[in-house]
Amino acid sequence: MAGFSRAVAAGSLPMSRRSALRLGGGVALLLAAGCAAGTKGGEQPQPSGAASGGEGGALRIAVGGYVSSWDQDFVGFDLTALMLFKNVFPYMIDYGVKDVGGAQILDTESIAPTFAESFEPDADNKVWTLKLRKGVKFASGNEMTAADVKWSKDRAFAAKANVAGVYRLIGLTEADQVKVVDDYTVEFHQAFPSALTRQIQAISLYVFDSAEAKKHATDADPWAKEWFAKNPPTGGYFEVSKAVQGQEIELSANTGYPGQDPARLSTIRLTVVSAAATQRLQLEAGDVDIALGMSRRDVADLKDAQGIKVISAPSNNQVAIQMSVATAPFDDVKVRQALACAVPYEQIISNVYGGDARPAKSLVPLDMPGYAETGYPYAYDLDKAKALLAEAGKPSISSELVFEADNAEQQQIAVLVQSEARKAGIELKLAPLDPATLGERREKKSIPLQLTAGQLWVNDVEYMLGTSFTKGANLNYSNYVNDEIEKIFEQSHTTVEEAERLKLWARVQEILAADVPWVIICQPNFTLPVREEVAGWVQPMDGLARLRYLTKA
Repeated sequence: MAGFSRAVAAGSLPMSRRSALRLGGGVALLLAAGCAAGTKGGEQPQPSGAASGGEGGALRIAVGGYVSSWDQDFVGFDLTALMLFKNVFPYMIDYGVKDVGGAQILDTESIAPTFAESFEPDADNKVWTLKLRKGVKFASGNEMTAADVKWSKDRAFAAKANVAGVYRLIGLTEADQVKVVDDYTVEFHQAFPSALTRQIQAISLYVFDSAEAKKHATDADPWAKEWFAKNPPTGGYFEVSKAVQGQEIELSANTGYPGQDPARLSTIRLTVVSAAATQRLQLEAGDVDIALGMSRRDVADLKDAQGIKVISAPSNNQVAIQMSVATAPFDDVKVRQALACAVPYEQIISNVYGGDARPAKSLVPLDMPGYAETGYPYAYDLDKAKALLAEAGKPSISSELVFEADNAEQQQIAVLVQSEARKAGIELKLAPLDPATLGERREKKSIPLQLTAGQLWVNDVEYMLGTSFTKGANLNYSNYVNDEIEKIFEQSHTTVEEAERLKLWARVQEILAADVPWVIICQPNFTLPVREEVAGWVQPMDGLARLRYLTKA
């Protein structure tokens, strides 16, 4: 994987109009309809050099923090948890793998069954049928059936959180639209056909052990939310064989995985190492094999270190400051524009990312169809920032700036923004929050100003609007609502012609440029330091590593 070339990076990995990428801001939080024929009854393509399941020794991974919760229905910005979920929850479908320039990446143009047998639409592309494999079991010994899928989706709609938020993009808004046909067959009845269905279901079709969950449900907690938050899920590519709160998580390969692409390693240990400097020391000493929480500066220093290789590739990860347009003083567009002019963009790219990031000129990510540099007409200009505050009648303002407490990059960015914004009359009180507190406040959407980072899981503006810029969108922490964008979003559901969609996206960017609900800072490239013995890394275009491909010499 060390051979992931800069030529590939410069080419910005080709994507279809509906390829994948927002894990959710920190999520988020996902192919062309023409790919459907290639996925029928198929298995995921295997990376070259694939080994049989569960072989090899233990791989050690250092992570910056412990999971905030094991309940995927309610986790949005905890990247450690979201990555783990992709490996320990049974997902019915997922991306395949392809080779690009000698590197292996998730193939966003191929979605295939994994724990399921098939997932196919009817002639009108409105009713999608999921067929489960027989004999697949959770760690409890309970067989996975249609009842588990139904219960899981009923729970998702009741939660009114992650899955429910994205399901509405494909016309799924009620639990009654998910119907059990028999023990191994479930139908999803969409209100309208959508080209986004496979991508959305690749995000959403994970399944709980409902029989086990019901044992822990109560009248006050009918969906066992309290129990799921503290107990790891089962049935994925890996089982959680050990979990010590705040310290370590041990994964064991699920020998009962029914597909043809099982985990390569029998054991993976994730150890919480909160300090980036400590992660570096442990990686250099060979005490860990992969470090997932090191600072950019430390990663850059390790490029020539003995026994270590650094994986680097472009990504659609957006670093931004979200402003709550419903909260003073950011309910005033002049104030939002002033902050956009007080952020030292080039300084952040140079000092925080060592130049290993791309400047962004739109709230639509780079490489997304329709991206236009006119979408964000703001640059660092303190005089303009002061003038805008004066026009707003607010020569000085103050606010807290919230960021992740264990995130060194965000802390560096926050300090730089605080320093420069102060010169324009914007006083920011830095507020680092732990994952649990941050999650609670984001759920309430009560943060006036916050740093976020995340990738879109569907490389399409319709998905971006539906997750982040429309009324009720799950990741709309800016509380942003614009009547014209609401109409464009609704129109986009049934607009399939490329030229017409691009016209819609051009107008969207004009509106967002004027309203500026976000300060877009940059799109940093993906970097990962690993020991030379590590192989099989598949670049996760949705930001969530599939650990089953990893090997260790």
